[in-house]
Amino acid sequence: MTRTNLNLITFASSLAPRESIFTDHHELLERIEQDYNVNYIFPEQLNAALPDSATMVFAGSGGVEEMVKASIDRLPPYVVLIADGLKNSLAASLEILSWMRLENRKGRVLHGTTDYIMQGIANYVNSHAVLQRLVGKRVGVIGKPSGWLISSAVDYSAMKTAWGVDMIDLPLSEVVSNYEQISASEVESLADDFISHAIAVKEPSRDETIKAMRLYRAVKKMVETYRLDAFTLNCFDLIPVTKTTGCVALALLNQEGVPAGCEGDMQTLLTMLAVQAATGEECFMANPSKIINNADHEMIFAHCTIAPSMTDRYIIRDHYESLSGVAIEGILDAGDITIVKCGGRQMEHYFISNAKLLECTSNPNMCRTQFRVQLDESLDYFLERSIGNHHVIIRGNHKAEIESLFRVLGATPIN
Repeated sequence: MTRTNLNLITFASSLAPRESIFTDHHELLERIEQDYNVNYIFPEQLNAALPDSATMVFAGSGGVEEMVKASIDRLPPYVVLIADGLKNSLAASLEILSWMRLENRKGRVLHGTTDYIMQGIANYVNSHAVLQRLVGKRVGVIGKPSGWLISSAVDYSAMKTAWGVDMIDLPLSEVVSNYEQISASEVESLADDFISHAIAVKEPSRDETIKAMRLYRAVKKMVETYRLDAFTLNCFDLIPVTKTTGCVALALLNQEGVPAGCEGDMQTLLTMLAVQAATGEECFMANPSKIINNADHEMIFAHCTIAPSMTDRYIIRDHYESLSGVAIEGILDAGDITIVKCGGRQMEHYFISNAKLLECTSNPNMCRTQFRVQLDESLDYFLERSIGNHHVIIRGNHKAEIESLFRVLGATPIN
C-alpha cells in the first residue's frame, strides 16, 4: 500500500546534537514512519517552499519557543504541534500554543498515547486532503441574499485565502431569461419521471411541476455556463417573476452532487460544500423550527427542499410560505444524523452535534420536510449562540471528519 507523504517541521534546542532528536523520540518517530513517508524539515530550510503535503510541527525539546515564534509566518495557517512529552516538549508546545492564541493564530497541541497521536495525525492528513479538494472551487451567489438573512454573508477575500474558493456574484435576471427560453415540451419527461417516483402528490398540478422543471433547467444552465461547483440562489425573488419556486431545482442539483443552497445564504452553502468534501454525503439545509423538549435536546428542523436521493420516499407538495409552486416533503426512516453549521464573516466559528432522527412529522404550519431530532449537544446553543438560522443535516454520524476539517480551516467551536 502506498504511504502518504507527511512534512514534519522539527524544532529542537541547540544545546543537544540534532541526531539526538531521533534517538530521544525514536518510539513515536519510528511509529510515524511506519505509516507515512516523513520529510523532516528543519528551521533553516523554511525559506524554501514547503512540499505540497500535509505539514505538522514536531517539538523535539523545550527551549524552542522563540524558534517557532520566528518561523510562524512560514508555518501552515493551522499549526499542529506534536509533543510526546519527552525533553520538555509538552511544556514548550503549551507555551507556543498560548502565544499563538494571543496573536490570533490557529492550532492545537497533539499529545497523549502513541495511538492517540497517530489518530490525530491521520485526522489531520485526511483533512488536508479534503482541503485540497476545496481549493479552486467556484461558488456562485445568484441574486443577493434574501432581506431577512442579515448575518449570512461572508468576506469573499477571506474565503479565497482560507478556503481557496472563488465567490462569484451572478444576476438573477439571467435565470429568468433562461427560464423564459425553456419550453414545457423540453421538460415534460423530467416532470413525469419526478412525479412517478413520488409516493403521493398533494397540491401541485402536473403543469406546476413542469414549470418547476423549467426553472431547474434554467438554474442548471447557470451552473454549466459559469462552471459552478456550488451555488446559493435567492429563490424567493424568483417567485413573482416565474410563478414557480426553486425548491425542485435545488433538490435535483443537490442530488447531482452540486451543493445548492436557498435564499442566497452564503455561510450555509459553504458549510454544505465543506461537508460534501469531507463526507461525500448529500446535505439537507433546514430551519430550526421548534424546540420540543429542552431537557431531552429534542427539536424540529424543516425546509421545503431536499435531494430526493437523500430520502427514503417523498411526497410532492406546494411551497409552504407562498402556497405555490412545487416543494418536497421528504420522508426518512429513523437513524443517526449529524447537524452542523460553520459561519461568521470569515467562517471562523462552527457548531456540530451528532443526533438521532426520531421521525418525520407533517405539521401544516412548518416547511414541508420536517425532522424531529434529538441532539447530543445542549439546545442552549440555538438560543444563546446560534450561527444564523439555517443549519445543515447529513445522514450518519460524521462529527469527527467534519470537525477535523473545520479546525484545519481555522474555525473554532461555538458549542
